[in-house]
Amino acid sequence: MIDMKKFLMAAAVLGGFSAQAMAEAVGDTLVIEQAEKVRIETRDTVQRIVISGAKDDPGFHYVQRISIPDTSAVRRTVKSVKDFNKITVKRNGKEGKVDFGFHLNLGLGTMVNADAGSFKMQSSWDYGLTFMVGWHPYGKRNVWSAGLGVNRRNYKMDRDQFWFKDSYSDVISPVDVEPNWSNCSALLSVFSLQVPLTYTHYFDNKEGWGLTVGGIINFNTGAHATRRYTTSGTYSNSYGVNGHSSNQLPEEDYKVTTKAIGQRLVTVDALAIVHIPSFLDVYCKYCPMKFFKDDRGPKMQQLSIGFMF
Repeated sequence: MIDMKKFLMAAAVLGGFSAQAMAEAVGDTLVIEQAEKVRIETRDTVQRIVISGAKDDPGFHYVQRISIPDTSAVRRTVKSVKDFNKITVKRNGKEGKVDFGFHLNLGLGTMVNADAGSFKMQSSWDYGLTFMVGWHPYGKRNVWSAGLGVNRRNYKMDRDQFWFKDSYSDVISPVDVEPNWSNCSALLSVFSLQVPLTYTHYFDNKEGWGLTVGGIINFNTGAHATRRYTTSGTYSNSYGVNGHSSNQLPEEDYKVTTKAIGQRLVTVDALAIVHIPSFLDVYCKYCPMKFFKDDRGPKMQQLSIGFMF
């Protein structure tokens, strides 16, 4: 026969030992060396910690859920430069993220919708550097961004023409090169301070395939036209030059820069960017506004396509 009194006493003692052991296990510090992956998820008043893999034990798996009655007590310390550009914030009880960084764009630009038959433009460089701040309100799929940057665009004219500014009317227009000019090149250069405002949607949580749409406010602080050419000609004097029988003039190289060309000081670009996983982002910018002010130059609009780094 089992003595029930002794059995109950023994059970109580064992239960006490078990409870004490559990308390010590909870109170002790758990040390996991060389963890392969650590994931911390915070949702409202619950935090979940998942550790996968450890030293000499790739199959190690540890999960812990912690209740956080007071979310204001949670603090985050960044100890890795890789996480320096990621800040976790809260809005209306929901977790979000703010990130920031620099973006470089490099592409080709040209002028479109020009006055019919007036001139021909060639594709030229469009490049810039922008500092962007992105706000992820709820997860990784949606990002609202704003930034500040600089941009340079160079538009080449066809070799048979160059930009000429009338000294009386200040109107700039394309004219044909002189017959005795060679090695001709004409360039229209624009420097802008830019303020982009964009929205990005990623089609998965890994920030892979995505689409960005928005606008760019351009403050066109500087613009000028430059032409380079080489001249040569002949003397009407039959004795030639410096006593030589030849009457051919020596070749001379020229560079002429025209400023105050009458560009619009503020323009707005429509922007679209396609985000491609494991590849560069592809962007397209189009300005529906005319490049020159009214009655200062021909009608034309800016278009550029390129890559975003």
